[in-house]
This record gives sequence, C-alpha cells and structure tokens, in this order.
Amino acid sequence: MTDSESILRYDLLVSLDRSDRTAALALFDLRAGSFLAETVLDLAPEALDQWWRSLCSAHPQARIAVAFEQPAPNLLAFFVPRAPAAIYALNPSATWAYRQSLTVSHARNDPSDARDQALFVKNHLAELTPWTPPPLSVTQLERLTLSRRKQVNARTALTNQLQAALKRYFPQALELMHEDLWRPMNLEFLRRWPSAQKLQTVGLPRLRAFYQKHGSRSAARWEQRSALVSGLLPLAEAGPADELEVSALVDQIEVLNASILCHDQVSAKLFQAEGPAAERIAALPGAGPTLAPRIYVGLARHAPNCESAEALASAVGVAPVTDQSGKMRKVYRRLRCDNHTRQSFVEWAKESWKHSVWAAAFVRQRQEKGQSFHAIIRALAYKWIRILWKCWHDRTAYDEPKYLAILRQKGSPLVPKISSATATPPA
Repeated sequence: MTDSESILRYDLLVSLDRSDRTAALALFDLRAGSFLAETVLDLAPEALDQWWRSLCSAHPQARIAVAFEQPAPNLLAFFVPRAPAAIYALNPSATWAYRQSLTVSHARNDPSDARDQALFVKNHLAELTPWTPPPLSVTQLERLTLSRRKQVNARTALTNQLQAALKRYFPQALELMHEDLWRPMNLEFLRRWPSAQKLQTVGLPRLRAFYQKHGSRSAARWEQRSALVSGLLPLAEAGPADELEVSALVDQIEVLNASILCHDQVSAKLFQAEGPAAERIAALPGAGPTLAPRIYVGLARHAPNCESAEALASAVGVAPVTDQSGKMRKVYRRLRCDNHTRQSFVEWAKESWKHSVWAAAFVRQRQEKGQSFHAIIRALAYKWIRILWKCWHDRTAYDEPKYLAILRQKGSPLVPKISSATATPPA
C-alpha cells in the first residue's frame, strides 16, 4: 500500500502529546494536508468526553485516527470504547528521532511535539500498524500478572531489608530459618524470638516442636539447629528499635504474602476460563501455575498480529538486535521492549530445560561452547518462540516426542546430545 493510499483510509488525524493533566492537540486534515486546529485539552474524563462529542458532531462523516505516544493507559482506556477509525500507539523512540531530524537545535514544546507527531504519522502511515485492543479477559489477566510481579519485587526488597537488620544484631536467625525469609515459618519465628536473648530462654523440645509444626522434620537439619542454639552467643544487645524494625518488616511481608496468594487464586480462575488455548499453554514443560498465565498473555496479545515467528520474537522482546556497518557487527540483547513480557518468556525458558529433553541438550551444547548461562537461556527462549508461534496459529498442543522426531528427521546437531541430556541443572 502506497503512502497516498494509506492516507485515504482516514479523513482526520488527532495527535495528542500528553502531560500529567493536559494534552497538546493537533488536528490534521489528511486529505487537505493541513492543520485544522491546535489547542490544549484537559485530560479529565468528563472534559475529554465533551471534546470528543464536539469533534464527532463537527465532523459526523469523518474517519478519525488518533495518535499518541506510549505508555498512555488512560488514553487507551478512553478511546477504545469510542472506537475511532484507528488508534496509533506510538513508540516514543521513533517519534523522538523524527523530531530530532526536523529540528537541529532540539528546541521543542508540547504544541510542537503534537504537530511533529502528526507529521510523523502522516508520512509513515504505510509502515505503521494500528493498535488492536486485546480481549478484555486477556487485559485483566495481564494486569493481574503485572501487579503480582510488582508485589513480589516489593516483597523481595523487604526481605533484603529484613536480612540486613538481622545481620546487624541477630545473624544466627538466618541459619535457623529457611533461606526464603518471606516464608510463614520464618515470619512466625521472628515474631516469637526476634532476638538472640529471647531465643536463649526457649528449651530445645519446644523449639523442635515449632519446626515440626511447620513441616521441617529433617533430623540432620535439626542437629545443626540444636547445636547452634546450644552454643548461641548474642552478637549485640537487641533494643526496642531493632525488634520494632523487624516486627514492622514482618507485618509488611505478611500483607504481601496474603495479597500475592489472592492474586494467584484470581489469576488461576481467569486463566482457566480462557479455555483450550490456556490448557495448551499450561501443559508446556515447566510452565507451572505462575508462569503459564504470563506466557498466555504474551502470546494472546502479540501472536495474532504477527505473521511469522521472527515477528513474534521481536514483539515480545526475545529476538536479539543486530547492529552491522561495514566490517563491524554486534548482536546484543533487545533493550527497547516490554520488559515484563520478555522476562516471562526468559523465566519460563529457564524452567523449561529442567523438564524438556531437547532443551536440556540445547543448554549442554551451548555450555560446551563456553557461552554464559543467561545468554543460553535467552537463546533457548528464542527457539521456544518458533514452536509457540506454530502451536498458537495451528491451535495444537506442544508434543515433545513429535518435536524430537522432527529433530532426528532433520539431522539436528542436538540429536547426539539428546540421549545424554538430563533434566537436572548443573552445579
């Protein structure tokens, strides 16, 4: 499709450059090739709705396209139900580079940004793809998985603070508890015995009963713990400030634990309601209840709009970037992408090779070549994308024996290593 044919798809282009509470508006007539209006809009929903109604009333037959930079979830939420002719959710890097090409001095303001953005869309309509809203159920599941990830990150930050506090006055607690400080057993341990002085007052039978109540029944582990408690020497005198700090951190971690559990329960229900497509994703090697919804969201959002596996790998941020000029050639990790989506596939690839024979052989092969583990996992995620794209479009489940047969049929270099690959990660 030529540029002129692309422009004829729409009559008006609304270009918005948003700030916190307002947005600079440039209204461009695509047929006449001129700006009709430039103003500043209030981003309050009521004001936006009034402006949109006025625009549609003034141009009742016009096909209106809307363009703005991402991220702009409020503008997407506003325009999707009002169904303009097209929504162009633009990459800020692309529009920024275009502005720089127009203004050598780099001088800019919100109105000029809106105008330049309109010209960028007008001149590149043939290359730009309108934004397609995913199903509401996928959007809700995506928000749940993203919210859960943020809360896990917050819990990790709190556990790091808790670890630092204990190292300051009660380092023995880190040896007496599970290494994951956020676990319920650890939190209850610190509520009962927040200092070495208070732990010294507890008899070993009572302490052993505590561990057994929480499922820690290893005789060897108890021998280590009892020996440590018997010779316990307080590092420092614990004061009210220390115990209060630990108590406050424990309270916050417990709240996050409950919230994460609630997220998991709601996410599982929404994921199960997605039907056969979700079942196929859940059956992937190593997906599990946490990663499967995240993988499904990434595929449901991007796979329907990607014509090839390579396009899908780029859309989800797994495909590497090649920078080549003359004899210089660099291949590096893609940085400008949705980090949460990319990390979903990378984290799953890290789990999948523990459950997939060919994936384990792939990791072993790359390790023998001297590649770093994280680079290998990113490469494994890239290979998985090709399989997932095919399964998604064919609506078929991944079949490990069938894929191994294909590898043997094609004489893959992985075949000699498949028999020796194990599902146990290296030390």
